[in-house]
Amino acid sequence: MRLLGIDYGRKKIGLAFGDTETKIAVPLEVIWKQGDEAIRDIVSILKKEDMEGMVIGIPSAVASHPNEKQIAIVRAFIEKLKKQTSLPIEEEDESFTTAESRRLMHEEGAEAEEDALAAMIILQSYLNRI
Repeated sequence: MRLLGIDYGRKKIGLAFGDTETKIAVPLEVIWKQGDEAIRDIVSILKKEDMEGMVIGIPSAVASHPNEKQIAIVRAFIEKLKKQTSLPIEEEDESFTTAESRRLMHEEGAEAEEDALAAMIILQSYLNRI
């Protein structure tokens, strides 16, 4: 199954591609849009790349305190996306993905954009778990 990994942010949205058969995720791109425009771009990518589902990063408890405001923002985004596509959407913990993407860039020389790397980490985490 071809999956789109999404790292949702208020200013930009990181995207990654992965496959449940190979269990490998790779960074795709970063969308520098918000609202309906971002949703349209994502739906277009889903169709163009023949994706069969999505995995969206959602914050979980950090230091035992869940970030309720950010969780609500991401869930509102998910609800908007659900209105535009019938593809299944899975949620995956995104804790520490930004720090890990920065590490990949600095220590490993990864050339993809930080948010696309974060989306890749989210999607890879999901693929490792299923």
